[in-house]
Amino acid sequence: MMVESRRSPVQPLADSLRDLLVALLRRAALAGLEKLDALADNLEEFAARGGVVRSAAFGGGRALVAGKNPVWGAIKAGVAALPAGIAAFLALALILVLALGPVLLLVLLVLLLVWAVVAAIRSAR
Repeated sequence: MMVESRRSPVQPLADSLRDLLVALLRRAALAGLEKLDALADNLEEFAARGGVVRSAAFGGGRALVAGKNPVWGAIKAGVAALPAGIAAFLALALILVLALGPVLLLVLLVLLLVWAVVAAIRSAR
């Protein structure tokens, strides 16, 4: 003997309500994501217009959220916001410091050695 499965008359209404709820939740989630995306775009535009300090702050925050080093993110975003001439000058200055650093250290050590010899001769008199 076969048992006949009968749907209650309320079941189609419950299915329709469930489908409507799923559609509404999906639409609300998409609307929320669109608003969040628009807010992120506005923040990036604000940072780009805000100069070096704001760009560095937002770059550090972006790196922190991404799980990266916020200091390095702030430096990269700050340098990217600099005008091209200033960025080139900073790059040249950094290269010169790295290239001339050992020479300057050697000159400093020679000066300290001369100072120590002079101080020893003066104290010996």
